[in-house]
Amino acid sequence: MQIVTWFGRIGQESGPVRQAENIDAMIGDLLALDALDTDPAIIPPSQPDLRALAKECGFVADDKEYNARLREVALALVHRRLSSLVTAEQDLLQAVEALDNLNQAVNLLDERLYEWSRLRRQEIVHGKDLAQALCEDEATGILARTILSLRESRSSMEKEVIDAVQTIAPSLSGLAGPVLAARLISRSGSLHRLAELPSSSIQVMGAEKSLFKHLNGHAPSPKHGIIYRHPAVIGAPKKLRGKVSRALAGKLAIAARLDAYGGSPTPDIKADLDRRLADIRKRGRNAHRPKS
Repeated sequence: MQIVTWFGRIGQESGPVRQAENIDAMIGDLLALDALDTDPAIIPPSQPDLRALAKECGFVADDKEYNARLREVALALVHRRLSSLVTAEQDLLQAVEALDNLNQAVNLLDERLYEWSRLRRQEIVHGKDLAQALCEDEATGILARTILSLRESRSSMEKEVIDAVQTIAPSLSGLAGPVLAARLISRSGSLHRLAELPSSSIQVMGAEKSLFKHLNGHAPSPKHGIIYRHPAVIGAPKKLRGKVSRALAGKLAIAARLDAYGGSPTPDIKADLDRRLADIRKRGRNAHRPKS
């Protein structure tokens, strides 16, 4: 009977059958073993002494060499597994987080620059960006130039996010807009998790604190979360935003499922949403029209 080990296959009676030539070969054999159903005939009823087998077959000379080679293979295997987990979607999630961090940094430093500039001068800069106006200032110039550099980085990162999400989720990007689509995927953790959510959860995603307050009886039910940034919601009258958000969330759920499960982008979703929004606006106008 053959025993499968991390350094090769060993015949209990005939001795070594095949030793792995290098670390890549060892890792390849281990990954292949995980991917296939192992033949019960090559699994020993009890765990053999691999250290002793490695010495007997001449793979290592002593315990020190065994420990060193085992550590090297284990680290390489972990690195290979982690590398296999890096996907375009994971890159998108990291890029969205980086974009949010850049937004926070720019906003915070903009406030600091304003406070600093008001301390040194009383006049307010008109018709020109404050950071641009102060980039040559002796005291605040370094901070101003840093802000300008971060803004350029933010623009580049946003472009990366837009390009990535349009490739990963074309239907969702076309309906929500690339940046909002990326944020929805990021908030849910993945495109497939977003596709599994009901439209009601997508509607209030990002408004979890308000939702918990509502469930505890301390606040009204939230009408929307981050989908508020969609033009259809932000441009709707306040009394209609709940209905608009509900209609939008329903179509976003369909678009996410199309992208997650390999469906082709279709213009019917946007056309249906436009008709539904037009109907909501019409009903809203008729409800406020005085009766004759």
